[in-house]
Amino acid sequence: MSIWPKFQRSFLVTMALFSLLANGPFTLAAEEPENRAPSGENTSDPPSPNEQKSKGPSPLLKGEVTYAIPKGTPLKLKLAMVPTHALKMMDRDLDGELLPAKSGQIITAKVSEDLYVDENKVIPQGTIFYGRVDKINPPKHVYRPGSVELSFNRIVTPDGRVFAFRAQADNIKKSTMKSKAKGFGIVASYAAGGAIVGALVAYQIFGLHETIAMHGYNIAGGAAAGALMATGYALYRRGPVARLEPGDDLNLKIDTDLLMPVAVEATRKFKAPHLEGLDMAIQKGKLVKDGLGGHILYVDAEVTNESESTLNSIDVFLEDSNGNRVPLCTSTDDSVDMIFSIRPHSNEHLHLAFQVEYPKLKREIIWYEHGTRTICLKQPLP
Repeated sequence: MSIWPKFQRSFLVTMALFSLLANGPFTLAAEEPENRAPSGENTSDPPSPNEQKSKGPSPLLKGEVTYAIPKGTPLKLKLAMVPTHALKMMDRDLDGELLPAKSGQIITAKVSEDLYVDENKVIPQGTIFYGRVDKINPPKHVYRPGSVELSFNRIVTPDGRVFAFRAQADNIKKSTMKSKAKGFGIVASYAAGGAIVGALVAYQIFGLHETIAMHGYNIAGGAAAGALMATGYALYRRGPVARLEPGDDLNLKIDTDLLMPVAVEATRKFKAPHLEGLDMAIQKGKLVKDGLGGHILYVDAEVTNESESTLNSIDVFLEDSNGNRVPLCTSTDDSVDMIFSIRPHSNEHLHLAFQVEYPKLKREIIWYEHGTRTICLKQPLP
């Protein structure tokens, strides 16, 4: 029997295998080294599918790469939303103050600064923390306010990813030189007032002749007694009860090592809505109490309108970081501009007033085009 057909078949099979390995769908993958090149260096490796997707218009999270956030890492949070009633007046007491916090209330907070691990952003600004009030701490002496203890169970990143997250937080303000000086000032003011009242009482009791006969020692004794009693009252006096107000700073430290994927933001940036030729320069902003538990924000601005559109006062709004939007309001200040129009190619100085419910939140002025109802200006306030 001839062996040539067998040799021919073996030769053809071998050539076919080499052809598949060289040009076919199968490739030999080299083992990846332990120390990869930095992302800034040019490497010959082709980009992975995740890296290609990260160049798209929406932010993505690399699920296959996780970073450990060390135990004890602080996060800067600001209280965002608290339980409210449909009728806003029910959220405040007769003195116009917000109602005290209650255990079990559901709250949300937002990250005010990006958190990086090894130069990689893992918790971006705007991430929402969902939690509840666990404990109410009573007010302390020397007029120090009460505080709350919070717990969070999940977070939602700006791109909509949801993660389980358990951590404790509070709104206790750390003692600083400024707070200590404030406490000392309160005690000193009470002592001074008590000394004056004590001296007057001593003078009323002993009269002028007895005071002269005692060389004023009775006045000094009355002042000392009054100052001592007032100082004791100031030291014993407790501060206000704990309240939750959007914009409050929260203290949060991660109590265990946390694994989070790195957040990759889109490189594409969207231009803020702005009408060509329209400019607003904020000159001054002042926040004052309205006497009803709320606040009024006065804004002085210079508006230059070089566009072809007419701007109307009915289209001006103030929006806070929670999305609450309010129009212009009246005020006891007669110089406030309520009804006006800014014609094309003109310049106007405006004195505006807005009702503000939560003064600790960030705000911006939004102006619409009257006909199209599109935003033509967004001006953040300092």
